[in-house]
Amino acid sequence: MTRTLEPTPTRTAGPHWGRIVFGTLVVAVGTAWLLDVVGISVPWRFGPAAGLLFVGAVLLLSLAGGRGRADVVVLGVVLVVLATAVGVGAGRFAGPVGDRTVAPRAGAWPAETTVAAGTVEVDLTGGAPPLGGRTAVRVGAGRVVVRVPSGAALGIEARVVAGSVSVDDTPVREGLGLSWDTPGDPVLTLDVGVGDVEVHRVGR
Repeated sequence: MTRTLEPTPTRTAGPHWGRIVFGTLVVAVGTAWLLDVVGISVPWRFGPAAGLLFVGAVLLLSLAGGRGRADVVVLGVVLVVLATAVGVGAGRFAGPVGDRTVAPRAGAWPAETTVAAGTVEVDLTGGAPPLGGRTAVRVGAGRVVVRVPSGAALGIEARVVAGSVSVDDTPVREGLGLSWDTPGDPVLTLDVGVGDVEVHRVGR
C-alpha cells in the first residue's frame, strides 16, 4: 500500500511581530513601574497613546515580512480601549501605581486619593465622618474595595467606565458606563476607569 506524504507546511520567515510588541510593552510597563516606585514621576496617562504609536510603527515594519501581525492588531485594539478610557478621564491616571489604604480619622477629612493602576482600600468603619466630610478616590485601572459599617447612613457615589460594581460579593452593575449610588449626600465618591468597585458592609 502506497502512502501519500502530506506536504510539510512552510513557516513564514521573519520575526514574530506579536511577541516583539508584547515583550516590549511588558518591559516598558515594568521599567515605568520601577521608576514610579523609586519616586520618579511617570505620566501614565500617555501610556496607551504611546503604545498605539509603537503598534502602528510595527505594523508598517511587518509589511516587509514576518509573522504575528494578527497578534499586533489584537494588542492595538486593547490599547485603543485603554486610550479611550484615559481620554474620558485622564485625571484618573495622574497618580502613582500601587496599592493604597484610605482610612480617614478625625481631622483627616476631606481626603482624596488618585492611583493610576492598583487597588485602593477605603475603610470607613472607624467612625462617622464630620459634617461635610468627603472622601474621593480615583483609579485609572484597578480595584476599589470599600468597607462601611452595616446600617450606617453613608452616601456612596460610584462611577465606572468599564468593569463592575458589587455589594457584599453580589454583582449589582456590570459592563460599560456604570453608575451606582446609595441614598443621601455622597460621603464617598469613587471614579474608576477600568476595573471594579467592591462594597462590603461590616458587622452585619
